[in-house]
Amino acid sequence: MRIGLPVRIMAAAVLLALGLVGLVVREGVARAHGQEVLLPIEAYDPRSLLSGHYLQFQFRETLAADAACPPGTETPPPFRRGWVALAPAGARYRVAGMAERREAARRLGPLVVRGLATCADTGTPLGGRGKAVELNLGFNRFHADQAHAEAMSKALIQAPAGGALAAISVGRDGKARLKGVVIGGTRTDLDWF
Repeated sequence: MRIGLPVRIMAAAVLLALGLVGLVVREGVARAHGQEVLLPIEAYDPRSLLSGHYLQFQFRETLAADAACPPGTETPPPFRRGWVALAPAGARYRVAGMAERREAARRLGPLVVRGLATCADTGTPLGGRGKAVELNLGFNRFHADQAHAEAMSKALIQAPAGGALAAISVGRDGKARLKGVVIGGTRTDLDWF
């Protein structure tokens, strides 16, 4: 007995829908069970912060004038993504270093995550020199409805340095997942359900 084409198409659609639901549930469980970390963020591009219904940001921490770059972040590494060590600094975390292997990164900080961290000299508005650490975890957008995203983008532009944070969840697999953002003391979490 042969199954008709419409039945096979419907069965394929149901399987694909179940797979998508399973993926969303799995990521939600991983996000809920990971270790929450707060990292500083800044506006990504003031001329084009908003495109569609998301807020765009970058993980960036300006270092003190006399601070050295964390180990492994001084020059672009020969590998595209490595392991970034994070260390607590009060209520938030900071980049403690980066290594190609997970074990080497664990020696630099108590929590490691897949990503890329670079540290470079930056010019300050008054002509001084400073350093900043930029972190790439594979995401830089927070999706929200248009009115909320626009309000968050305005608050992000006005936030002082270090005044905006991203709440991420670091799973056992070392993958970072965005949980929410804290801008101007107001936390907004991702809510898929």
